Amino acid sequence: MRAACRPSPCNAALIALIALIALIAPCARGQEALTITSSPNPVGSGARALGMGGAFIAVADDATAASWNPGGLTQLERPEISIVYDFSCFRENFTSSSHPELNSDHDIDLHGVNYLSVAYPIPRTIAGRNLVLSLNYQRMYDFDRDLDLQYKKIGVLAGTGSIIQAISGVKYRQRGELAALSPAFGFEITNRIAVGAVMNLWYHEILPNNEWEVRQTETTRAYLNGLLFPVSSRLRVERNYDDFEGINFTVGVLVKPTPRLSLGAVYHTGFTARVKYTEVVRLTQSNAMPGFVRTVRNLEYEFPGAFGIGVAYRFPKDRLTLSFDVTRREWDEFVIRDKRNRVPSMRRRSAVTGLPKGQSPHDPTCTVRLGAEYVFINEKKPTQHLMPSLRAGLFYDPEPAGGRRESWRRMGKLSGRVDDFFGVSLGAGLLIMNRVNLDAAYVYRWGDKVRADTFGLTNTHAGVDQHFFYLSTVVYF
Repeated sequence: MRAACRPSPCNAALIALIALIALIAPCARGQEALTITSSPNPVGSGARALGMGGAFIAVADDATAASWNPGGLTQLERPEISIVYDFSCFRENFTSSSHPELNSDHDIDLHGVNYLSVAYPIPRTIAGRNLVLSLNYQRMYDFDRDLDLQYKKIGVLAGTGSIIQAISGVKYRQRGELAALSPAFGFEITNRIAVGAVMNLWYHEILPNNEWEVRQTETTRAYLNGLLFPVSSRLRVERNYDDFEGINFTVGVLVKPTPRLSLGAVYHTGFTARVKYTEVVRLTQSNAMPGFVRTVRNLEYEFPGAFGIGVAYRFPKDRLTLSFDVTRREWDEFVIRDKRNRVPSMRRRSAVTGLPKGQSPHDPTCTVRLGAEYVFINEKKPTQHLMPSLRAGLFYDPEPAGGRRESWRRMGKLSGRVDDFFGVSLGAGLLIMNRVNLDAAYVYRWGDKVRADTFGLTNTHAGVDQHFFYLSTVVYF
């Protein structure tokens, strides 16, 4: 009987090297998927509105109105300017029963100008109706994210029964943001109905910070049957997304059936943005020549549209206002088009998971927001130089996800089920001399057992805590 063939030490090293390369894979999300660390369902801005939980579609009565419902601009009676500054802290706490080495906390802190606007009412226009023009800047999406962790993979060398284990140290960093410059108008059709429109310009030439980058380094060592094997590697991936350009529109209507009841509706059109994509991959291995690949091509990101409705009621004596909003966004329309990709199935991919679109469906998100504002009006004073107010809100703000079905041993197909996120808010304001409004708001948003798409492993999730603090002012002229 012929003796079984045994691989030579040289062949064993080659087999181990091939197995090691097969074990090495980027640990973060799919290639070119867009990780949005802030809420992927952007709302308007302003500490007053956000202190009310973001339930502002049917209120929209200050200089931030264009970001909520441009139909509300007609409620502005004087020229106004506004500025909003925000501070935020994001934390992801990953836990995994299948890969306990992934258990870790990751934090990122951000701050910057969130919103700028100027609004100017033009009285006595057509039929004596109000016309208000405004110019607005708003930072919509934050992409900053840091991960620093260890990751293990185990395989068996075919024909030998030997076990090879790869232990990788992964450092992942993403930086960037997207903002829009938005001219807007609101026009009063009747005393009870107003409409408005916004043109959102997402052009890198206007807003140079409209870009993002990914830096990922993965250093791996291999162990053969528990012993350090003389094969190691260092994989570095650099991705840059530049020259972002696109345009979309927001249209809104505000209806007041009674002086105290307001109804609002707003529609944000979807749009296609063009991006210059540059990828540089460097692979350094022991016992092998280093590898280098550079890719440059144009991508198209298709962003989904959204539709929102709101209702607000101002109680007698104008002290208490309650508001309620619902917004739906079609995330199945969030797609990356890569016409030059050599793999046909990868020419149209989900921007949430980075997987071929046919494999990665996504349910729409329905955001629900409830808010309240109480103004301390002193009826005994004919002129109230200082007018304080308090606000609070609750909201449900889910994120699009792969919705993988898990079993005890493997991940199943993607169903597109959303990740559940919830939030609360508190705010306060002070109107000074009927001329300057100072507002502050705190928002806490959280999700439990979410973001399973980050690694795509069984029983591996994140607990997410997000803290936002907003300061804003509105000046009336």
